[in-house]
Amino acid sequence: MIPGPPQILTCPYCGTEKEVMSLASGNTFGEVIWSDNKRIAPMLPEASYIQKCPHCGKYYIKERQKVKYGKELFSFELGLLTFPEMKEAFAQLSEEGFLDEKEEKKVRMELHHSYNDFYYRNAANKEINDDDKRLFHDNGIWLINNFITDNVMKAEFYREIGEFKIANDILESVEVEDAFLKQIVSQIKDRLGENDCRVFQIK
Repeated sequence: MIPGPPQILTCPYCGTEKEVMSLASGNTFGEVIWSDNKRIAPMLPEASYIQKCPHCGKYYIKERQKVKYGKELFSFELGLLTFPEMKEAFAQLSEEGFLDEKEEKKVRMELHHSYNDFYYRNAANKEINDDDKRLFHDNGIWLINNFITDNVMKAEFYREIGEFKIANDILESVEVEDAFLKQIVSQIKDRLGENDCRVFQIK
């Protein structure tokens, strides 16, 4: 991994600037893939799609920014959001309106991943708030209906939001030939048998 000059972001609400990491080069060595399709590559870090202004606390989408870079050698700031911050960001951005469906899909997937980060990936037996569970369920349904086309992934997302019967019915109707994909289906079915919503590591 070779960091590049920091990208300069400007808050569209108050004009405060911040620097985030950019890469001159990177690789996927040591990459971990999770069942919710989140990929974590230590040697290929990526600044958060959604950034929080350090001054006014408002949220904005990084890709809406005109790209410009600072003169410093590098920055390691990624601006990653916690799940509580991601909930605030989702509420704010939804109220303001998304530029297009592609942008909304990206934000909603970030919400899905941050929930799994908070309750499963980075936590041990944390009690799930009912409001969070409803938000996660409704957001998952939106993603299944508007974004996810692969049936195995649909089944996995239904499992994660607690719709176990639907997930099982989908998997019963799917024919899988690839050996690696068969292994994933088997892992999903094992967890369905235990009514387990937890995200799991694929590799």
